[in-house]
Amino acid sequence: MQVKLLRALQEREIRRVGENKSRKVDVRIVAATNRDLALGVVDGNFRQDLYYRLKVVELHVPPLRERRDDILPLARVLLADAALRMKRKISGLAPAAADRLLRYEWPGNVRELENAMERAAALARASRVELDDLSEEIRLALPKPAAISGTVRPLDEVEKEYILATLDLNAGNQTQTAEQLQIGSATLYRKLKSYGMIGSKRPPSTEGQSTSS
Repeated sequence: MQVKLLRALQEREIRRVGENKSRKVDVRIVAATNRDLALGVVDGNFRQDLYYRLKVVELHVPPLRERRDDILPLARVLLADAALRMKRKISGLAPAAADRLLRYEWPGNVRELENAMERAAALARASRVELDDLSEEIRLALPKPAAISGTVRPLDEVEKEYILATLDLNAGNQTQTAEQLQIGSATLYRKLKSYGMIGSKRPPSTEGQSTSS
């Protein structure tokens, strides 16, 4: 197939299936790939002559995680398109939902964002997409360390926000929250107490206890 494609590009002619003569064509070729073709040439999986024939004007599009300014505009367009297809009246994204979209790494790039917006459009219970309408991996996305005026948010502040968000996701269930965060229930209790979320008197613990006189 690579040989045939190279001939079509080089000679600017094709042969239709079932015909015994070639036809001249006047076309512009736009090729896209998510693979490293140069590495494919080295490995012997991609023809070098075809690689250089395609590589006339090369444009590199960074992954979505490196184009944070594009996430929300793309999300709104994809959400509107999904809502139109499903005949749902969705006006947009709630601030909390938009914030999580910006935090997420998007390993699947735009395709994953499109699927996320389709899911949100299908599950939204109100006129806009709320945080609960997003998938679990997006809801649990860690905050991105953004430098503002030359400063970075303290780790304790980021940790507190993440712990409270997870607790809220579990409807206040401390046991389930501790399990998801992979920390002990006593550790979670101490942190919540330091955040002012729990009174000074601790309830009886079921963990190992010691007495002293």
